[in-house]
Amino acid sequence: MKIYDKEIYKRQESMRSTITIIVVFILGFLVGYVTNSSTSSNSSTEKNQIVNTVNNINETN
Repeated sequence: MKIYDKEIYKRQESMRSTITIIVVFILGFLVGYVTNSSTSSNSSTEKNQIVNTVNNINETN
């Protein structure tokens, strides 16, 4: 029985490690996606502000 218990314990630890790695990978992917998404929207907003500023300067001259 002791050998069988050791095998079950090793399998549980292996599964736990595998699941932990997968969960960490998925969380990292989601954080990266959200960060990249917010950076893209901020970048386009800044570009629009710059274009509007340049247009306002050209109109006053």
